[in-house]
Amino acid sequence: MWWFEEVPCGRSRKQGLIQKKTFSRDLDTFVREVLQNSTDAREDSGKPVQVSFRLHEFNDRSAFEEALRWDDLYGHVKAGGKDQDGHGLTDYVDYLEGDGTFRILIIEEKNAKGIQGNEEDQDSDYAALIRDPGASNKGGSTGGRHGLGSTLLWVASGFQTVLFNSTLAKEMEDQTSPRLVGRCFIPTHELSEGECYANDGWFGADSGMEREELQRPESIWGDAASGLAENLEMGRPNSSGTTIMIPGFRDPSDPAMDDQPSPEELCQEFEEATADYFWPAIRAGDLEVHIDMCGHSAELTKDTIKDHKGIAPFVACYDQMREAPDSFKGPGTVAKTDEEYTIVSKKEDECEDGEDYPTPSEGYVTIAARKANPSDTEGPPSERLGEVAMFRGPGMVVKYKSGHYLGHSGKYHALLAAGKACTPSGESHERDDEAIDDFLAMSEPPMHDRWYGKKNDELKAKYEHGAKGPADDLSTKILRNGLSKILYNQSRQAGSLTRPGRDILPKTRSDLTKNERNKPPRPTIPPLFDWKIEDEVVGDRWEFTGSIGPNTERKQIADNSVEGWEVTFEIVALFEDNREANTVVIENVDAEVAAGSGSITERTLDGGEKGHIEVEGDVKSLTYEIEAQLPGRQARLGDVSKTRFKLRDGSVEVSS
Repeated sequence: MWWFEEVPCGRSRKQGLIQKKTFSRDLDTFVREVLQNSTDAREDSGKPVQVSFRLHEFNDRSAFEEALRWDDLYGHVKAGGKDQDGHGLTDYVDYLEGDGTFRILIIEEKNAKGIQGNEEDQDSDYAALIRDPGASNKGGSTGGRHGLGSTLLWVASGFQTVLFNSTLAKEMEDQTSPRLVGRCFIPTHELSEGECYANDGWFGADSGMEREELQRPESIWGDAASGLAENLEMGRPNSSGTTIMIPGFRDPSDPAMDDQPSPEELCQEFEEATADYFWPAIRAGDLEVHIDMCGHSAELTKDTIKDHKGIAPFVACYDQMREAPDSFKGPGTVAKTDEEYTIVSKKEDECEDGEDYPTPSEGYVTIAARKANPSDTEGPPSERLGEVAMFRGPGMVVKYKSGHYLGHSGKYHALLAAGKACTPSGESHERDDEAIDDFLAMSEPPMHDRWYGKKNDELKAKYEHGAKGPADDLSTKILRNGLSKILYNQSRQAGSLTRPGRDILPKTRSDLTKNERNKPPRPTIPPLFDWKIEDEVVGDRWEFTGSIGPNTERKQIADNSVEGWEVTFEIVALFEDNREANTVVIENVDAEVAAGSGSITERTLDGGEKGHIEVEGDVKSLTYEIEAQLPGRQARLGDVSKTRFKLRDGSVEVSS
């Protein structure tokens, strides 16, 4: 049965699940949050948790509708859509009544704990997932500490409705698995004049509670739940865990139902999101994922994950990182360094039962990199060249950070493994690794997509003074230093200094007008041209602006009229040690007279590797704008290195 609480029509109206407006609504995030919750709920740590995604499209849904009590639910959904704030219920109802395809998504776990807790518990899986979604009962270093990810289940439903069928690993008194229950979150609504209902509904059995405030359906148990679940296409295998059914499944980023992906596209997106963000957990043997979208299927296991081209270099780096040396031996080899990482202790009153105060604050994180093979510089692996996959204990990649933003760019794929991720699967964790994992868990925002300390009130409340710095430093200063040791590790071969080949991106704020140390002595004869240059990032290009003209410190130029001049120049990216790297491709040069009079011709030379300006007349100086971009790839910008403006050739003609 479906049960919605009847309320006075004058009561303030609610918009259903408020959290859906505070969370990213896309399939990538949906897959991340589902798999994160499943890995957090693993029962037997010696076996992987197995998660299956299955999409069904109905031709005849009569048996399903009867089991779901379709007519009752549908009436509430249509009524709630009238007061929906933004796209959502009405769009889906219109889509369905316009002969749109009805889909359900089944998410099935094996080797998970199931939905623990009774109907009234305040701190249980049942409370966090079913009764009060958006709350969290998770602590420590679990991936989904905030508990907000589960709200995406409802956002992905055209009915904003989700059902759960769970086999509990540990049953309480009077509990016999499976456990079946459902929730619906829609705006406060009216079915008819004077008949108003609250914004949430329940699917289950009559609780039989005498107290009016507790009168609502509760979980259906045992054989009754098992039979009903089969009719709802969500029967369970003989394993602990939870099966989730999302009726009216849709891409949560398209609530208006304008452009829903096909089953084949869904299979590809689920597979890519799983591989991109959970390859550490999968390769460690902690997670397996199976996908079946109406016959389009994929399987991601410990053995198959290494063949996913986009992340294969990271997997290869992960496989070798614990035994890797501190420098590369050639393409395809891995180097690593263990970097000291100091955090602060939890506050004494925040320590859990049995946890000693102060908590450990000194440990290590592992930074590893794999030098790319030639095959890694083309196709899917090339899309993440020069990136660092950052992850901790749960085995979910928190972020892929571009090494360009750290001052390191080039042909490698790198890892930052922190906390429990530093321990091989199946081995006991060191106390400092556990402490670092807890610290980083608290350093993550609800999206779990970075580690940060600035403006992190939760971190500040739980940890002693000084927590901000270590949280921010890990993915900046410490990561930069670790990469430097690997990429710039110096060794002697045949008496010469060797360094790995790499590309460097120009810095977004030019240093060309600044004085540098170790500058060569100024020439006794003033340079032929006087120039200035600055740069600014605009979109995916660098815009260099400045001025240039014949140098009046030269007596011959100062004493005579200039009849014309020309200059050829190039822009060169520099390594961190000021050695020259790649030439930046110049796409366009535009110049205007700033002082004097005459005409100007501008063009690029050698495929954009050089720029050329030619002047006729007495032009004492001009201003210029240069649009530049890196060759062979879309420019990716960051505070990374320096550029050098080089005058390759030039002449000035003066009247005698």
